[in-house]
Amino acid sequence: MKPLMAAGAVVLALGYGAADAQNGRQIRQDRQDVRQDRREVQRDNRDIRQDRRELAGDRQELNQNIKAGRTNEVKQDRAEIRGDKRELREDVRDRRDDRRDLQKDRRDVRKDQDVRRDKQDVRQDRRELQRDNRDIRQDRRELAGDRRELNQDIRAGRTNEVRQDRRELAGDRRELREDVRDRRDDRRDLRQDQRELQRDERSR
Repeated sequence: MKPLMAAGAVVLALGYGAADAQNGRQIRQDRQDVRQDRREVQRDNRDIRQDRRELAGDRQELNQNIKAGRTNEVKQDRAEIRGDKRELREDVRDRRDDRRDLQKDRRDVRKDQDVRRDKQDVRQDRRELQRDNRDIRQDRRELAGDRRELNQDIRAGRTNEVRQDRRELAGDRRELREDVRDRRDDRRDLRQDQRELQRDERSR
């Protein structure tokens, strides 16, 4: 590998490493947010259950005071019931907001995980492309060497070796075509994974 290409690969690897570390921190933060949201929803549920118990108790007291004809207590009970209903509505609203936050944070976790997988796919595609390029360079070296041997055997009149050289050349060309096809497929995979990475990063 040329020094400039090697340096570029190192810079690219470092850049992806830093981005992956940042993405990992974001996933951990999102998971903490999800746990916090769950605790808040649980607290909301406890508050709502308590509000409903208090409301039921105040209604029971109201009915008892109505039956007993205690006018002042009836007014007080009705004021408390209005307060209980107001607190219940507020706690139900809080729970709805906290559930919405929980759903959003769960989506954030999934999106960050998608980005991490996309980056891993891109890195794997790049490694496969590098391997393809090495295979193609090796195929071309072998093809050039077999051509030289063929020319030498032709000049020397070695008929059997010429036939063998031509078979080897045909095999070299076939391997070269296969490796070029593999590289084309891997480039297509890389472009697809890069598009998915960009799409997932935009949707975060």
